[in-house]
Amino acid sequence: MSDTQAPLLRDLITIPERVHQGDFVLKLSEGVSDAHAEETVKNYVVTDQLRKSFDDALGFIQRATEERKSAACYLHGSFGSGKSHFMAVLNLLLAGNARARAIPELAPVVDRHNAWTQQRRFLMVPFHMIGARDVESAVLGGYAEHVRRIHPEAPVPGFYLGERLFEDAKAQRAHYGDEAFFDRLNQRANDESEWGDLEDSWDGGSFESAMLEPPSGDQRQRLVGDLIGRLFTGYADVAFAKGEAFVDIDTGLAIMSHHARALGYDSVILFLDELILWLATRAADVNFVSAEGAKLSKLVEAQRADRPIPIISFVARQRDLRDLVGAHQAGALQLQFADTLRYWEARFDRINLEDRNLPLIAQRRLLKPRDDVAEIQIDNAFDEFFNRRKEVVETLLGSDGERTMFRQIYPFSPALVQALIAASSVLQRERTALKLMLTLLVERRDELRLGNLIPVGDLWDAISTSDQPFSDGMRIQFENARKLWTQKLLPLLERTHSVTWQDMAEGRADMRAAANLRNDARLLKTLLLAALVPEVEALRALTAARLAALNHGSVVSPIPGREGGAVLSKLRTWAAQVGEIKLTDDTNPIISLQITGVDVEPILANAAHYDNDGNRRRKMRDLLFAALGIGEPNGGELLNAQGFIEVPHLWRGTRRQVDVWLESIAELSDERLRGRVGTPTLLLGLPFDASGRTIADHRARLARFTEEPETIAWLPAPFGDRALRDLGTLLRIDYLLVGSRLEENSPNLSAIDRQQARSLLQNQQSQLQGRMRMVLEAAYGIRQDQDGALAVQVAAEDHLVSLDGTFRPQPPVGSALKEALGALLDSTFAHRFPAHPIFEQEVKTAALNKVLKEIEAAAEEPQQRRFIEDRAMRQILGGFAGPLKLGTMNQGLTHFILDDHWANHFARLAAQQGGGAMTVKRLRSLIDQPRPMGLPREVENLIILACAAQADRTISLRGAPVRGSIERLDDDAELLAQPLPDETTWTKARERAAEIFGLVPSEVRKGATIARLASELQEKAQAARAPVATLTGVLRTRMAAAGVTPENAPRMITVLSASVLVTELTAGVEPLAVVQTLATSDLQTSEAAVGRSISAASGLSSFLTSFEWDVLAAATTLSDHRRVAAEQIGRAVGEALEADEHVIPLEARMRDAQRNAFRLLAAAAPTGGGSAAGAGGRNGTVDDRDRPPVGGIEPGNEFVDAGQSQEVLEQRSWDVLPLDDAKAELDRLKSLLDAEPGARLMISWRLTRDGGKE
Repeated sequence: MSDTQAPLLRDLITIPERVHQGDFVLKLSEGVSDAHAEETVKNYVVTDQLRKSFDDALGFIQRATEERKSAACYLHGSFGSGKSHFMAVLNLLLAGNARARAIPELAPVVDRHNAWTQQRRFLMVPFHMIGARDVESAVLGGYAEHVRRIHPEAPVPGFYLGERLFEDAKAQRAHYGDEAFFDRLNQRANDESEWGDLEDSWDGGSFESAMLEPPSGDQRQRLVGDLIGRLFTGYADVAFAKGEAFVDIDTGLAIMSHHARALGYDSVILFLDELILWLATRAADVNFVSAEGAKLSKLVEAQRADRPIPIISFVARQRDLRDLVGAHQAGALQLQFADTLRYWEARFDRINLEDRNLPLIAQRRLLKPRDDVAEIQIDNAFDEFFNRRKEVVETLLGSDGERTMFRQIYPFSPALVQALIAASSVLQRERTALKLMLTLLVERRDELRLGNLIPVGDLWDAISTSDQPFSDGMRIQFENARKLWTQKLLPLLERTHSVTWQDMAEGRADMRAAANLRNDARLLKTLLLAALVPEVEALRALTAARLAALNHGSVVSPIPGREGGAVLSKLRTWAAQVGEIKLTDDTNPIISLQITGVDVEPILANAAHYDNDGNRRRKMRDLLFAALGIGEPNGGELLNAQGFIEVPHLWRGTRRQVDVWLESIAELSDERLRGRVGTPTLLLGLPFDASGRTIADHRARLARFTEEPETIAWLPAPFGDRALRDLGTLLRIDYLLVGSRLEENSPNLSAIDRQQARSLLQNQQSQLQGRMRMVLEAAYGIRQDQDGALAVQVAAEDHLVSLDGTFRPQPPVGSALKEALGALLDSTFAHRFPAHPIFEQEVKTAALNKVLKEIEAAAEEPQQRRFIEDRAMRQILGGFAGPLKLGTMNQGLTHFILDDHWANHFARLAAQQGGGAMTVKRLRSLIDQPRPMGLPREVENLIILACAAQADRTISLRGAPVRGSIERLDDDAELLAQPLPDETTWTKARERAAEIFGLVPSEVRKGATIARLASELQEKAQAARAPVATLTGVLRTRMAAAGVTPENAPRMITVLSASVLVTELTAGVEPLAVVQTLATSDLQTSEAAVGRSISAASGLSSFLTSFEWDVLAAATTLSDHRRVAAEQIGRAVGEALEADEHVIPLEARMRDAQRNAFRLLAAAAPTGGGSAAGAGGRNGTVDDRDRPPVGGIEPGNEFVDAGQSQEVLEQRSWDVLPLDDAKAELDRLKSLLDAEPGARLMISWRLTRDGGKE
């Protein structure tokens, strides 16, 4: 059933034609009167929570009565929670009203408290505090007035200050005489009055005595009461109006207790309705609130202890006074008020009337169906709504809402009721929640149909016409909100929908336009409410979707569930025009209103000079480039020296470049239309033209250009007036927010107002930037112009014009201009290079080198299949080698398999072209056949080098082999077939390379492996050539000295073979020749011997060159008793020099010989003489005079007796030994002795000085 077919809600529930002043408003003093008691009870709805509250209230009264102690209790509840009604019913219950006691829901409570209530009499005094001057006049005067009404014959309570009264009484006594005066003072209205025995007659003595008592005296109070009641009846009215006529509240309450007991009551119950509301009306006067608030503690605590019966007070409270006063005061006053509140609030009990009572009360009193049929219809409509849009229902329910409660208040929502209660608490005083709800129903009586919800935004109208808020701060905020609505938001909507609110009110507006304005107004009114009562859960963190849900039915979307998008589009448009509307930068922005009293329009007017065509062009460039995602290189300078922007673009994993111009296309020269050769050009037209040129003029300019370069023109639709105004406003705001310009253009604003103006301008700037971004997207054809921002509409296919006749770009597509530009450039390069592969990651030189390395390794495998252990390497191979058809590295597999696509491709095309040299340049051209691939040069290098490795080709440049790389491969280089050695030669070369040089050549006999082996061989040979030559010379010399014939020595024969080999290897140029040389070289000894000789040449030649041959010579030429040992050393050296290195390592043998020579020399001849060599220090020759005495042995004695068998562990001497070094040496010797058990130390020394004296 559609909304238009659904029945009006007024046919299903009772909705009056108008709201009356007294609807749902109960004045306590009237509600308990006999005339209104029946209606009070009839309209009362008792919930479970209210039943408990009545039980608590009666229990509170019972305790106070039985304990005979005064007590006070807050009756706390929000506006519309029924505090006045609650007190009225409680009053009637205690008064024994039969209809009240017969309320079915209260039967258990009445029965429970019957036992004690029926035994007592309660004097219940209702108060309506609004308008009272102070507590005394309200409470004491109200009590006196109430007692006079219900007990007209009772004596007047002595609340009134009596000095002037006594003066008048004395004057009458003097005038009339004692007899006449006292007759009148002692007269009774009725001699049989029940009050006749309560007092004694007055005479001159008692009269004078009573006047002398203090104000609290019993006789004085009785005299005051009698004088007012019998002689001066007008004093009661005067006292009620003038505070100075009453005693203080503490004294007055004691008088009240005595007076009520004299009337026969057991307790006095004061129903102080709207007392806190009354104080709240004076919240700005913290002194008044503190003074009057302090008096409330006397309801509980009395300085006078003479209250014969308790005074029990119920104080209606809708808000904590701290919320209304404390936050708006500072310093000592705030502390004073807080102390006062803490003092008397701690002495009050509290009964809560919860907001959750409202749904049931509203259902029974306001939304009750007319009959059962109507109830079924409403139930069905609610069920259909509740089960249809879950996301809307969740927003309207809030965190505490329930389905049952929602049904009770339907067509209102829990969110609206929550907002209504909160808004009412701060924005209005006298209208209850039920009355506000009725007002909303009456306002839509003729249009609200079954299935419709009351939008939250409608609440604004219901509360904005109420009384002023309580606090000054809220009053100012509310007034600013009203001004914002009437001066900015409503005019904005009127302009948008071309209709005025006044025409709508008078029925002259177009119905559709009026309905659209009302629906949009609800969104903005909801934001107003959220700004005024931000603590309401339903109004916090408002998004577009939540705004739509709170005003369900006011926003229509072609696709259900997309209402939030429509709302967001509206709000972005409005925010660009009204700075107070704020949207965060999130994808799903939070929306709010900033309510201030500052008008920025005059400030913007002061910046009008900045809005000119030049600045508009510059701003358009900045906005458009930002939207396109074009960065700002060179420190913010976008345009290069030629006037265009070089825009990089990552396409299919490779970096490309496009030249972008932003100009009025009709003004462009042929040179700019032509662009740079080899680089595509994109011409961006301007969406406005100060010269008045149209889009047809721009297209005509393109049509006159007959060349076909790689140029694309992107023609925007022109801006409309509103978009141009927005652009101008943005320019002005940009100008004002720089430096001190805002201060200069707003001299009349205070510092606080100027800061608010800055905040408003910054917000509007942000929103305008977003707004202009959306307008640009519409102008360049990637979104619909839904709000008339453009002057004319341009068909999607007419936005892009290609000067290359072979290319027809598709209409721009993308969620934003950046994506649309990317899609356009993708299609441009796809047209230029249709065969370009799609790489999974961006092409980087490092990755290409890794791919080439694996390809070369795989090419050397027998089956061109290689295991890839590293997962990252597998991903790289799959990302590059696969798309390039160089090999297969499937996901999940472990082996990389080469593909022969390119080898076949090049061979086939070369054959078709009749053969010829396969230069790198030619191969590059063949890569782009049959369709251009447009690969970067590094990727082409990878393909060529991979093909060379796979097809066993070497790269030659001007006749010499070269090693190409990913980074460099000369176009003139040529791929040549590599001549190969025979299998025998290759096998021999591989064996010798391994044994002689330690290389591990591939078993595969290919040009690449041969070239690699040749290169490695030449590198090894070159490194060994100099050391081998040096070793050859040293060996010749030392062999001759040792008596060894070089030509016959195996070591020399091997070294000479090594020398010949490395010389021949380094002389070769062609890899094949190098390999053949290795395989066929005539080695006179063995591969092992030559390899050991080459590997040891460098170290051995250095060792032999630095060896101390003189020590060895001295030892081997001894002819004394050491001759045999000397000859043995000589023979060992000769054997080592003659033998191959792998037979006798020469260095080790020579070191042994050196040690033996030192030991032999240390064993001196018997006749003295000899030489000593310092193995570890400087060498010196010592004669008989130089031999030092050792440990008491005279000079000339020997260190070692020749007949003794002793081993010399160490012997040293120094020419000069500094003292510190001597100490260190002694420490070292001590360590040696400790480490060598049985060792003996012999020391000799000589001290010398200049002049030769010892």
